[in-house]
Amino acid sequence: MKKAVTIGGYVGLALVIAGAFLYSTEAARRMYALISLIIGAGLLATFVIVEWGQVKGVLGMRTTRYGANAAALILILVGILTFANLIGVRYAKRIDLTSAKRFSLSDLTLNVLNGLKQDIKVVAFYRPTGAEAQSRRELEDLLNQYRYHSRRIVYEFIDPDKEPARAKQYNITTYGTAIFESGGKTERITGSNEEQITNALVKVTREKQKMICFIEGHGEHGIDDTDKSGLSQVKQEITDKGYAVQKLFLLESPTISDSCNVVVIAGPKKDLLPPEQQAIADYLNRGGKALFLLDPDFPEKTADLSGLLSEWNVKLGQNIVVDVSGVGRMFGMGELAPAVGGYVSHAITRDFNTASFFPLVRSVDPGDSKGDTLQIQSLAQTSERSWADLNPPKGKDQPIKFDATDLRGPISIAVAATAVPKGLPRKDPSSLTPQEMALEPEKHEVKTRLVVIGNSMFATNTFFGLAGNGDFLMNCLNWLAEEEDLIAIRPKSPDVRLAQISLSQMKTIFYVTVIVFPMIVLIAGGVVWWKRR
Repeated sequence: MKKAVTIGGYVGLALVIAGAFLYSTEAARRMYALISLIIGAGLLATFVIVEWGQVKGVLGMRTTRYGANAAALILILVGILTFANLIGVRYAKRIDLTSAKRFSLSDLTLNVLNGLKQDIKVVAFYRPTGAEAQSRRELEDLLNQYRYHSRRIVYEFIDPDKEPARAKQYNITTYGTAIFESGGKTERITGSNEEQITNALVKVTREKQKMICFIEGHGEHGIDDTDKSGLSQVKQEITDKGYAVQKLFLLESPTISDSCNVVVIAGPKKDLLPPEQQAIADYLNRGGKALFLLDPDFPEKTADLSGLLSEWNVKLGQNIVVDVSGVGRMFGMGELAPAVGGYVSHAITRDFNTASFFPLVRSVDPGDSKGDTLQIQSLAQTSERSWADLNPPKGKDQPIKFDATDLRGPISIAVAATAVPKGLPRKDPSSLTPQEMALEPEKHEVKTRLVVIGNSMFATNTFFGLAGNGDFLMNCLNWLAEEEDLIAIRPKSPDVRLAQISLSQMKTIFYVTVIVFPMIVLIAGGVVWWKRR
């Protein structure tokens, strides 16, 4: 009996130590840790009660006191380490020390994660070995970062060879496929970069797919054109963000459906007919959203929409903006491609500090706001070393010079406007009860939104990927579509840093590492051997 009690005492001590470790480090469920602590304490108490005489004798020994001091120091050290580990587990903080913040998520991704209102399950089908091993590690590292910022992300990795039933359930035909599930929606990707993951999150959490409609038929840039002047990259970026894209030919049907969440007019060359302009006006008066990319009349005349936009207090300049700061030459563009680094505070330009380039751009200025129903402001301005040339040269070989009739910079080249729709019956919000606001919010909260930019070339395939051009355009579209959580810098691609070493430097490295350092070691060893001898 005594032998069993003694063994139970040792087992109890071990269970108490194990339970305390599991509870503090959260290595297992707390229920298991508490069970271990309770059972261990019970066994220890039984041993002390039954063997009290032996325990009392041992406690009175000198060696016990010395051992108790040592045990106390050990327990204090273990306690400190346990406490530090507990703080590290519960209040973990990631710090990215790389210069390009390669291991940090982009602002756009953080906006999406902060706005998540539903759980998302990610099921990734990767083999732990073979060709997919590296991609699996990269994806797991990224998902860990997503999980760090949002507990709504849950993921698991499955080997399709070991669990073919799960692979068949998700219709997996290739290795390296990840399935995103949320609210009955699914999205699959076959990559391991941040942009694909964030796009998948947006698609499975968006309640309704929004439509962006591009008006065509007047010489606009084509969304399916893959040449330099096309907008195929814009279309790809839009669809990646979960939007639907549609073409509008107002000549066939001069109406714009309310299913179009945003209408884009990208660089029309020919004037729109009066019924077409009226269709756009009616759409805006109903609370529509539109993006106008309107080029200057240089080197040839373009469509005139100044009358339509003047109703919303937008002033289109009959000029061309010149920038002699020399920044454009750094990117192979001249003084007719102003660089814009001065953005005015707005939801579109929030946390946006990347320069954009606008080849052949006109001025676009906000007029005076007409009461509280219209709010309009400038978005982007050129540098002080720019001007709006009111009389640009007719030929390419003629020099461009500032004269007294020109307008000195900075010049506004983009504006954003928010207005109360003119065609919707509305009541004074202050006279409405909360019940009335809740019953028909679309009649009280809908507002017209416009963005007008004096250039369309910056969005074409040639310039879309240059500096901040693509980000600025997507921020405008996201704001118009009332998707403010997607307004940020696009996810960045991993940078590759290469060390450029010349032939002479390679020779120096070879001599130092292969000859000089080994010779120093040999000489030092020889000196030591000689002295000892």
